[in-house]
Amino acid sequence: MGHTNRLLDDVRAQIAPSDDTLAAARGRRDDALKAAKKFRGVLRTYNSGSIGHGTANDDTDADCGVVLDRRAYPDLGPDGGGQGPSEIVERVRGLVRDELLLGYTNLKTWLSKRAIVLDFNEPLGAGENAPDPSVDLIVALTRKEAPGLWIPNRDSDSWDASHPERHTELLTDPPLDVRRARTRIVRLVKAWNKQYSSPGLSPFNIEALALEVITEAVSLGEAVTSWFEYAATEIEKADTDDPAGVSPAIRLLEEREIVVSRLQAAGAHVRTALDNDDDEDIVTEELAAVFWKYIKKPAGEGSKAAMASALRSGNTGFNKAGQYAAGAATSTLKTTRSFGDGKLR
Repeated sequence: MGHTNRLLDDVRAQIAPSDDTLAAARGRRDDALKAAKKFRGVLRTYNSGSIGHGTANDDTDADCGVVLDRRAYPDLGPDGGGQGPSEIVERVRGLVRDELLLGYTNLKTWLSKRAIVLDFNEPLGAGENAPDPSVDLIVALTRKEAPGLWIPNRDSDSWDASHPERHTELLTDPPLDVRRARTRIVRLVKAWNKQYSSPGLSPFNIEALALEVITEAVSLGEAVTSWFEYAATEIEKADTDDPAGVSPAIRLLEEREIVVSRLQAAGAHVRTALDNDDDEDIVTEELAAVFWKYIKKPAGEGSKAAMASALRSGNTGFNKAGQYAAGAATSTLKTTRSFGDGKLR
């Protein structure tokens, strides 16, 4: 294993959820779905989000949904009488809350734009940062003559088309080696994105781009590099399409220029690391610029990495003996500023 793959694997280990956290998240999700299935007119349930997709990090919560049969509620949705989701969502919340309070006495519930949010207030350990997975439960409605589901938009008391079941299928379909490579990349990029005080991409946007670019099993370093370079190119052109072809394109969470700049900088750093994979100092410094919360920069920062960057960009900061002239290169090398936190990467 080269230095790039080794360090990326170390980051993966740092962000991985514990078995106890995953078990608690899944158990709470299953209990919520069991309660919601008692609501009249429920056809089926589904799992979604990072737990359902296998892309969870240590900050994970569980996403899921119940699917109502539109024939049982003819007044609901664009295919029926046009009634919005507010009332039916509130009714499902009441049933689920009453059922779960029998086993989770500290349960609190609230409504987001899309989901019933279940906060269990039962941390899995001592300490302020002990995990306490919550559950987001969506009350979805079947569509009459189109793929996917109607999901709530409580901001406008209306319904939006989406296909969460298909998203989960796409991200969990075989072959297993490609799925595993894609999952590892998504988890790493999610950790990179969340380092910013204002992340530029939603987790689903990261997953959708991974579906496009990771189509075969490759090494971790190659896959990470490919994702950043591909994402920078594609997002500079347009928003990412819904992989299921049902919802509108996925919106960015920050200005396009900011997101593209971050992606380009990260891509350049991981590419330099991969190109110098046999030099631990260069690899460490380059990857520390991308995963600065997880990788410590080596002592004597700025020497080997600057030389590698100069060589890669065609910089002429070298003397006749082939030695690196740090001052000359410093005057011509460009620094990349990470938007959002004011640090130089």
